[in-house]
Amino acid sequence: MLWQIGVCHPMIVMPIAYIVRAAETADIESIAAVNIQSWKETYPGIMPAQRIDGMNMESCAKHWQANIAGASYVLVAEVNGSIVGFASGGDNYQYQDCETGLGNTCDCELGALYLLQQYHGRGIGKALFQQFTMQMRREQRNTMIVWVAEKNKSTGFYAAIGGELVDRKILIVCSEPIPVLGYRYTL
Repeated sequence: MLWQIGVCHPMIVMPIAYIVRAAETADIESIAAVNIQSWKETYPGIMPAQRIDGMNMESCAKHWQANIAGASYVLVAEVNGSIVGFASGGDNYQYQDCETGLGNTCDCELGALYLLQQYHGRGIGKALFQQFTMQMRREQRNTMIVWVAEKNKSTGFYAAIGGELVDRKILIVCSEPIPVLGYRYTL
């Protein structure tokens, strides 16, 4: 990025070396740290401050320990040996009160894809997405849903990589209604 008169102009994004791999139990604390930092970078003005401020390493690490040990498929992205992003999902959960119900017909769900903001626009999120969908295809899954907060800028990312907007629901977070969009993918 080049700066000119106080304005940031994206010119050339330098390539960066990264790897995407299956998560291991040794990654739990790093995944939790990325999860918390990503929420702080992404969700102000979208999710209630109470929810963002209430995130902590202990509960987040327990959540990811259960995901890695359970039925979820979890991937991490590393740059220079540090985890900078992750993707997680598996079976599709059935949600009530969706506008069309089409999200519930998918075989699987990408439940989380988070990447530290400084690594956006470098292909790492797309690589996580592609590796996740390859695994779902290996498991004979044919369709996938991704739920994204309507005000989240990443809705553009999910549309750009082929997501079809098929559903909408209201997620209640700390008693506040959060509109969420469902993007479907054919795998």
